[in-house]
Amino acid sequence: MIFDHEAAILARLAAQCAPGSRFAGTFDVVDFTDAAITPVVCQVTVARITPGDQTGKTARVQLAWHVSVYVDIHRASPEQKTAAGALLSAAAAALVGYEIEPGRGLQLADSPETGFDGRVLRLSVGFTLPAYFVGH
Repeated sequence: MIFDHEAAILARLAAQCAPGSRFAGTFDVVDFTDAAITPVVCQVTVARITPGDQTGKTARVQLAWHVSVYVDIHRASPEQKTAAGALLSAAAAALVGYEIEPGRGLQLADSPETGFDGRVLRLSVGFTLPAYFVGH
């Protein structure tokens, strides 16, 4: 369920954001030391699973993802840097209220602070989705 939802988020981003944008998921490696990789990548990662109510074998949880745009500042052209900012805005717009299933839409949530390690800039937005785990 978690990664089916992530796949739906990635598909939504690919359909709604600028053509040619590169997207990655939780288990994908974004390695800017590889010169073949584009200097701008949008990655969706599972951030946390927060437990809620539980009745018997059914537990309600909040699934949270971070949607981060990574930019290799030293390699990115001015146009690519501008595109990175536009990609973050487009990703947020594509996901706010997006219903993965009828009546179950993504909600804007906390995200990590902007990060910069001297080479790679990370810009992020966060989203949550209510979900259920059902035991056997």
